[in-house]
Amino acid sequence: MSYDTPASTGKIAAIIGVVVAALVLLFVACLGIYSITKGIGRTQARADATNRVKISTIEIQNQTQRVLIAKQQAEIRLQDAIGVRGAQDEIAKTLTPLYVQFEMVDALKAIAASGRNNSVVYLPSGANGVPLVYDTANATKVGVPTPAP
Repeated sequence: MSYDTPASTGKIAAIIGVVVAALVLLFVACLGIYSITKGIGRTQARADATNRVKISTIEIQNQTQRVLIAKQQAEIRLQDAIGVRGAQDEIAKTLTPLYVQFEMVDALKAIAASGRNNSVVYLPSGANGVPLVYDTANATKVGVPTPAP
């Protein structure tokens, strides 16, 4: 007995055709999805590279600004130093030991008038302003060479 009839053979061929068409369609769909994801990946990589270039440009601009600010601050410090040096030169022209002594007395008056509980220690000083220290046991100056006899 033969089960192959022309009608059943046509049905099998139709089913095989549908299955083959479905497989081809599935293959084309997979190929399409693969190419789309590959294209999206390339687009994203290009966008990332562009962003890195922009970030690098911004970092270069920021570093340039920091360098300019540092140069400006250095110039300001230089001009301040020049001003201080000029002021010190001008003061040194008129600065005398009597004027320094007068300023010290004024400072002591200000401390006394401040009303705070301030302590001032007075040390005797020699002609050059260095404090004199005495060894009371031997009644000689400590740290000062004694003259040869």
